[in-house]
Amino acid sequence: MENSEIVDALSGVWYLATTEDDQPHVRPLDKAAEVNGKVYFGTSRTKKMFAQIEQSPKVEVFAMNEFGACRFMAEAYPEEDEEVSKEAFEKMGKPFDDNSSVAIRFERIRKA
Repeated sequence: MENSEIVDALSGVWYLATTEDDQPHVRPLDKAAEVNGKVYFGTSRTKKMFAQIEQSPKVEVFAMNEFGACRFMAEAYPEEDEEVSKEAFEKMGKPFDDNSSVAIRFERIRKA
């Protein structure tokens, strides 16, 4: 699965599953961006989802749009480079807050 295909699939509403302890949590998100050959989505460091990703980076994604359904597993990591985070937010058309915004990078993407 190519990064551009993933970004296209995540252009509308999509769902991210994380875990906390042994409990799964699913929430709707929107938009993704490709920066430097990596796929990112944005969140806030204050959200529970951020803490869940830091605790356990294994995630699963489901998206459905006019192109069909897309489902994959990956690992998700907060981007440490603030400039990359800012670029990802800009490409997603989302405001960036220096105090709390962070781009999350998908790694080891594989079909579910």
